[in-house]
Amino acid sequence: MDNCFIICKRILSSLYVPFTEQFLKEKIFTHPKYPSLLAISDTLEEYKVDSLAAKIGPDRLDDLLLPGIVQVSLESGNYFNVITSISGSVITLFDEKGHQKKISRLDFLKIWTGVTLLVEAKEDASEPEITQKLRDKWILKTLIIISFFCLFVWFGIGLIEKSGSVLEIGYFLLKFLGLSISAILLWYQQNKTNPTLQKFCSVGEKFDCNSILDSQKFQWLNGRLNLSLLGFAYFFAGIGSLSISGFFSITILSWISFLTIPVILYSIYYQAIVIKKWCKFCLMVQIVLILEVLTIINGRFWIGGIELSSLLFFVFLFTVIIIGGILIIPTIGLQDKLYTINRELAQFKSNKDLFELILGKSRKIQNEPKGLGILMKGEKSKYQVIKVSNPNCGPCAQAHPVLENLFAKGNIDFQILFVSGNIDKQKERTVQHFLAIKDKGDSRLMMDALNDWYVSDNQNYSTFSEKYPIDFELENQEEKIRAMEDWCEKEQINYTPTLFINGYELPKEYNLEDLKYILI
Repeated sequence: MDNCFIICKRILSSLYVPFTEQFLKEKIFTHPKYPSLLAISDTLEEYKVDSLAAKIGPDRLDDLLLPGIVQVSLESGNYFNVITSISGSVITLFDEKGHQKKISRLDFLKIWTGVTLLVEAKEDASEPEITQKLRDKWILKTLIIISFFCLFVWFGIGLIEKSGSVLEIGYFLLKFLGLSISAILLWYQQNKTNPTLQKFCSVGEKFDCNSILDSQKFQWLNGRLNLSLLGFAYFFAGIGSLSISGFFSITILSWISFLTIPVILYSIYYQAIVIKKWCKFCLMVQIVLILEVLTIINGRFWIGGIELSSLLFFVFLFTVIIIGGILIIPTIGLQDKLYTINRELAQFKSNKDLFELILGKSRKIQNEPKGLGILMKGEKSKYQVIKVSNPNCGPCAQAHPVLENLFAKGNIDFQILFVSGNIDKQKERTVQHFLAIKDKGDSRLMMDALNDWYVSDNQNYSTFSEKYPIDFELENQEEKIRAMEDWCEKEQINYTPTLFINGYELPKEYNLEDLKYILI
């Protein structure tokens, strides 16, 4: 699993900032500077976690604001760790793989490069729309649990009705156990970075699941057909046959179980003699298969007539799962490929020379909007950004946090013009209020007012005007509104938000998110 992603998870958890893995993966894996400390810093910013990169000497270790991210140098390369506590000569941290451990101060200082990311969560630090995401996740989990519970109860009722034999029910439960183990094994084969499964599979020198699962002996169709899928299909077809046909199909299932004996023997031989490594999940499946055979022998299930329909139904279920797995498995890794494509695109689009070349070919402002709207000067601005906005425009509200963040960093001069033609009195009143606040000359107050308005889910002018009271100044803004209206007509502003960077309209190939990596 990626070190940057792991460290982001650990630092957010240590700061008690709620997050979802999907959003975190999207932000960290698509960052144009991934993998880097900048990628981590920018990702944490999405969660309203402030960060500051610094180079700190060993004598300042005890002064670190904890938890904090540090860079360590190992034989295999440079990685990031999360320090959670410093107590005397002992450092507690999450290492490059996300495992919590304690090491001595001396050992830590040997690997610490001094590079540190100091972090601090704001009071409202969280993932955007986290409440809705967690609620949806809870609903999905609940539905999955209910569906599996109902399925298991349905299987159980069917078994009780169709059989009075304890051995037959035991045979079914072995099928269910085998299906569960095979499902976990199938999951592991597609997600080998899962730390829990990795730990289970690799404990001890003699155990290594990957040595078995990745062997070409057990891979077919370019890896899309493997032992995990075969095992899952075998147990699923068995459960399906018992559930639909009842124990009338147990005779044919018994003979099929006998056919697994050579597979068991070969698997044990391959692990013990050929590669001298054992796969724990494979051994668990083999134990279930052996118990199946013993149950069949004890219950004499193989005695009886073989119904062709039962055999055909088993083959049908078995092949459907195999075909489905062959078709679905290649799509499992598409998300990671998509992250890679988006990251490469972000790297391409964050090239400043390319951006300025394309920007220079875009539409240029013909009339300078000097003195119009709201202008806030950045402390170290390199770019002039003009946003033509509408006070009740959804996309304008979404654009504001990105531009506000760039302005807060001092990177841009930020000018906002409002489209006021053919708008109702309420919207015009809002624009007048903004302009009146601007006349007070307090840029911090101005930005707070803009943030309150655009970030609010319910843009209510009455509430806004009570929080930012203005008296007679409102009526003095009429001429300014007409001037902005004339400018918008001359520049043929047809939609909001319309953005201009250094006098040129933002090219359609770029979006607001791209500006975070360009206007720095």
